[in-house]
Amino acid sequence: MIENELIAICLKSCEDRLKTSKADKTMCLNVSRDAKADRKDVLDAMNKATTDMTIYDGDVDGILWELDWTYVHANNPHHEEGWLYNHITLMLIALKNLNGILSEKANSILERAIFWSDLGKYHTTKEGKKTWEDGTPISTAFGHDKKSVELLDEAASIEKVMQWWYKPVRWIVANHMKAHAIKVECDDKGRNVIPDWLKPQVDGLEPWDWPEWADLDIPHGADYGKKDHMWTQLGASKLLRVKQMCDEWGRISDESLIKN
Repeated sequence: MIENELIAICLKSCEDRLKTSKADKTMCLNVSRDAKADRKDVLDAMNKATTDMTIYDGDVDGILWELDWTYVHANNPHHEEGWLYNHITLMLIALKNLNGILSEKANSILERAIFWSDLGKYHTTKEGKKTWEDGTPISTAFGHDKKSVELLDEAASIEKVMQWWYKPVRWIVANHMKAHAIKVECDDKGRNVIPDWLKPQVDGLEPWDWPEWADLDIPHGADYGKKDHMWTQLGASKLLRVKQMCDEWGRISDESLIKN
């Protein structure tokens, strides 16, 4: 199993490693909305932070993509790194900082999950209802996770490629926004513990291969609904949790700037 290739103390080790440093604007290309970076500089910044994946203008892993998708400015206090290419680069730097903790396969999957997870923001970013102190609308990107999956699916289908990493990456991309709530919805509510009756039904399966709730053999009287199953499944994925750590590390936030 890919998940078991992460060493036993992976999550704590990852968390501790990332606490030793912090993302800042000096690690970014110019964050200003009026300073769009050169395409070569964007590619160089991202590729400098990868270890397994080479990103070309229009091609990555032999499938098509558009570099323009990284040219969206967040204009959001949760993302003061500004341009999406900066956020992607910072997440990749966070992952690279975990060198020696993750297996090569886990690292390769997470690099691709980081790369594809937010590309849908190019198509979904809009002005939101909340504003900066001067009244300027703060941008939102609702539904970008779904659009990112769509872009990945379209790219893979165009080239008729089903890479070894495709299924786990697609699953992580589809669920990365839910991962922001794993601590509250999964850990704090005890959904991080797989019920004894469920263990035989998911034993040996990657989280993205778990059966749907409707297909489970649920014992009579068990209080286990669809949401419970979803959060137990999400919480069981170490890869998704590490992706979330990189996402948190890879954005520069100042929520005090939001005017409600």
